[in-house]
Formats: sequence, C-alpha cells, structure tokens
Amino acid sequence: MIDKIFEIGLKNFLSFYPQEFITIREALDNKLKIKLTGGFSQELNKEEVKKLSQRIPIYLWSLVKIPFVIVKTLTPGEYLVNGSEWEKRALSIILNKDVSLGLSTGDVEKLIKEYKSLIVITLSHTNMSDEENEYGYY
Repeated sequence: MIDKIFEIGLKNFLSFYPQEFITIREALDNKLKIKLTGGFSQELNKEEVKKLSQRIPIYLWSLVKIPFVIVKTLTPGEYLVNGSEWEKRALSIILNKDVSLGLSTGDVEKLIKEYKSLIVITLSHTNMSDEENEYGYY
C-alpha cells in the first residue's frame, strides 16, 4: 500500500522534469516555452533570462542550456548541478564560486530568488530508489 502511494507521488513529481532544454541565446531570441515530461510546459521569465545574460559572457550563450537542474543529494544541505561543464561554469560565475563540488542550501536559495523560472530542483535517483551509492551522484 505505501509503495503504491509513493509510486503515484513519484510519478506526479517527475511529471514536471524538463523534457527539453534551450540555450541562453535561444531564450533571448524569444524561445521561452519548454516542454516538461507528462505533457506539461513551462514558460521561462524573459526578465530573468535577460538578467542571466548580463552575468554570463556572450561566448557562453550558445553553450549554456536552461533551465538549470539542481539535484538534492542524501546529505543534508547538499545539492549538485546536473548538466554539462557549461551549466556548471555559468552557475560558478553567478555564485562566484566553484560549483563542481556542490551547492549549499544558501546557494540554492540565492539562485531561486534571482532566477526562479530558470531553476529546477529534483531528487537524486538514490533518494528515490536504492542507497548503494553513498554520495547520491547519478
């Protein structure tokens, strides 16, 4: 019974995960709507995209894909950036720190405050299934 409730809740939770990502350049060219799994869509905030583009060097606009996906690990207060080196570099520039080692709760709060439509937070698959990998990485 509890497994079924968890499964239904998990399916609902995962129905809001991005099915597609767009570059900062595409977003600046007014491609602001992205598809989510489950047939939903999300509109990225144009002002947040403009603010992001002012912080990120122009040479990265065609490399950095949004929305940024941040993964909550099993460790309290620890998050990881799920994406390529370009997304990690962009978030490192925004936060003025190396995010390849992880993010703190304060970092995530700052990102959400400034770029709420450009951030997706999800759980590590180990949070949702087995706990064999003690670090919670994909």
